[in-house]
Amino acid sequence: MSPVRLQAAHELVLEQIRTAILLGRYRPGDSLPPERALAEFLNVSRTTVRGAISILAEEGLVEVKRGRGGGLFVRRINVSDSRMRALLEANRDRIREVFEFRQTVEGASAALAAQRRTPGDLKEIRKLYDAMEAMKSPHGMLPTNPEDSAHFHSLDTEYHLAIARASHNPWFEQSVVLGRIEMFRPVGALFNSLDTTGDYLHDRILQAIEAGDPKQAGRSMTEHIRTTQQVLEGWIAQASPNRVEKQ
Repeated sequence: MSPVRLQAAHELVLEQIRTAILLGRYRPGDSLPPERALAEFLNVSRTTVRGAISILAEEGLVEVKRGRGGGLFVRRINVSDSRMRALLEANRDRIREVFEFRQTVEGASAALAAQRRTPGDLKEIRKLYDAMEAMKSPHGMLPTNPEDSAHFHSLDTEYHLAIARASHNPWFEQSVVLGRIEMFRPVGALFNSLDTTGDYLHDRILQAIEAGDPKQAGRSMTEHIRTTQQVLEGWIAQASPNRVEKQ
C-alpha cells in the first residue's frame, strides 16, 4: 500500500483535456469546446473547467482568445531541433521505459487483433491506413509542414487505437492510450514534423491483421515501435550533454 492522494476535480478535467491534445484529437490551431459545453459534458462546474484551462494555458498547450472570434485554442508551438533533442535527453530513461512498454503491449494487441478482428474492425483500420497514405507525396514521402504533420500524427494515433480495439480486450486499448500519452508527455505536444520512418511497416501490420496472421502482426508492430525508438535515440545522441536551451 502507498499514501492516498485525493485529486481535485480540476486536476481530473485537466488530465482529460491534456490527454485529448497529446493524442492529437485536438491539433494546433483547433478550437476546444466552449467552457460551458466542457462543464456540461464533463459534469463539473464552469469554475472547475476554468481552473484546468488556466493550468493548460500556463503550460503553453492552450491559449484563451477574448472578443469576437475568441475561445479556447490549442497553441502552435515552435521548438528548435536542438531544444527538442535536449528535452529528449533529459527524459532518456523515461522514454526507454515507455517504448519497452509499448513494444510489449502493442505487439500482443496486434497479435490478438489478427485473431479476433471483425469485418467492421478491418474496415476502420483500413480507412485510417488509407487516410495516412493519401497524405503522402507522389513519391511516398510523409508530410513536412506542421499542420499536415499534426494531422498525420492524429491519424496514426487512431490507427494504433483501432488495432487495440480489434483485440476486443478493453485493457489493451487503455494501455495503448497510456503508452502514447506517456511517449509525448515529457516534451509536451511539441512534435512539429515527422520522421521518414513514421509509417514504417504500417502496411505489413495491416496485411497481417487482414490475413489473420497473429505472429506476423505482433512481430511487425513490435518492429515498427522499436524503429521509432531508435529514431528518438538517434536524436538524443545529438543532444548536447546537460544542456537545455531556452525556448
